[in-house]
Amino acid sequence: MALLTDKNIEVVAPAGNIEKLQFAIHYGAHAVYFGGQQFNLRATTKNFSVEDIEKAVSYAHNHQVKAIFLLNAFLHETDIQPVKEYIRVIKHIPFDAIMVSDPGMALLLQEADSTCKLHLSTQMSTLNHLAIQFWQKHGIARIVLARETTLDEIKMIRDYTNCELEIFCHGALCIAYSGRCLLSRYLTGRDANQGNCAHPCRWNYSLVEEKRPGNHLDIAQYNGTEILSSKDLCLIQRINEYIQAGVDAFKIEGRMKSLYYVANTVRIYRHAIDCYNNGIDSSHYKNFWTNELDLVSHRPYTDDLFHEFANQPFEGVPYIKKALFMGYCTESDAQKSIIKTFNPIYKGDNLDIIYPITNNSIRDTGAIVMDIEVDGKKCEMAQPNTYATVVFDKPVDRWAIVRKRL
Repeated sequence: MALLTDKNIEVVAPAGNIEKLQFAIHYGAHAVYFGGQQFNLRATTKNFSVEDIEKAVSYAHNHQVKAIFLLNAFLHETDIQPVKEYIRVIKHIPFDAIMVSDPGMALLLQEADSTCKLHLSTQMSTLNHLAIQFWQKHGIARIVLARETTLDEIKMIRDYTNCELEIFCHGALCIAYSGRCLLSRYLTGRDANQGNCAHPCRWNYSLVEEKRPGNHLDIAQYNGTEILSSKDLCLIQRINEYIQAGVDAFKIEGRMKSLYYVANTVRIYRHAIDCYNNGIDSSHYKNFWTNELDLVSHRPYTDDLFHEFANQPFEGVPYIKKALFMGYCTESDAQKSIIKTFNPIYKGDNLDIIYPITNNSIRDTGAIVMDIEVDGKKCEMAQPNTYATVVFDKPVDRWAIVRKRL
C-alpha cells in the first residue's frame, strides 16, 4: 500500500457563524467549512450572508486557513434557476473549495466557469475507487468518503487512487445511509436532503400494540427509548491508523454545536495529527485527548459505525454533559480579563481555562474568580450574554475558553 505521509494532513472544522469560525481557526483548524443562507444542508442554523461569507474567507486566508463553502443540498427542478443566480452572486469570492452533493450543482458551477476546486460530500456514498475515478473525471478534487467506509476499505481505495480522501472523524452519526433520510420529511414535512432535518431519530419512541392504542409498552426505558438514535463518532484513538491508510483530511461534524465544542474538538484532533507528523510519541497524551472530548456535550462514543452496539442490549444514547461553557476572553490586561459570557459566572467560581495547543504545549489551567465588574459596577455575578471584567487569581489570555465542571 502506498503511504502518503508526505502530504499535509488536515483538520477540517465546522463553522456555524463567524464567531465559531474564528475559534476553529485559532484552535488549530487547517480548513473551515460553512454555508450561506441557501442550498446547504443546515438550513435551520443562522448561516452566512454574502457579506459574512466575504469576511469569513478573508479572515481564514489572513490566518493561512482554507475556506470550504457548502453548496451541498440536493436540487429539485425548481431550484435550478435560483442556484444559477446564487452562484452568480458568490462567484467572485475566492473559496479554496466548494462542497457539493448533487451532480447538477457541480455542473452548474462548471457552466458558470467557476475556477474553484470541487469537493464531493459524504452524501454521495462513495465507497470504492471506481466511483472515485468517475467523480475525478467530472472535476472532483476531493472525496468525502461515505461514513460506512471501513478502515480496510480505505486502505484498498488508496492503492488505486491519488485523489484526496477526507473522512468524518468526530461528531453525530445518522441512522440513514450516508445521511440520506426521509424520516424527518415523513413525520414533520421537513426535508433532511434540503438541509431542514428535524432529527426524529433522536426522539423517544414507545411500543404500542395494534389493537390497544394508547397502551404503551415498555421497551428499554420507562418513558420510551431513542431506539433509532446512533452514538457519536470519535476516532481520536485511531487517528494514526487512518493517516497510515491514506486519509488526507479529518472532518469534524458540528456546525450547530457550540463554540466551545468546535474549539475543543479541533485542538485535540490537531494535536493528535501534529504528534503524528512530528514523530512524537502520543501514548501519554491519549488519556488527555479522551478526557477532553468527554468534556464536550456528546452521546456515547463509538469508533466503529457497523458495530457501535457490539451486539449488546440497547441501553439508549443520552447526551453526556460534564462541563458547562461559561465564556471566552476577548481582552486581557494582567489579571483582568474581559469575558464574553454564555452562562452566569459567580464570584468565587473555580473554573477551567483552556487554550489552543501550539508547539506541543498544553497550557490548560484552573482559575478562581476573585472579582467581577459589569458596566463599571462590582457585582457577585456576571449574567449570560454580557461582557464582564473578571479578575482571576492568575492571568487569563485572549482566546482562552472558560468552562465549569459539572
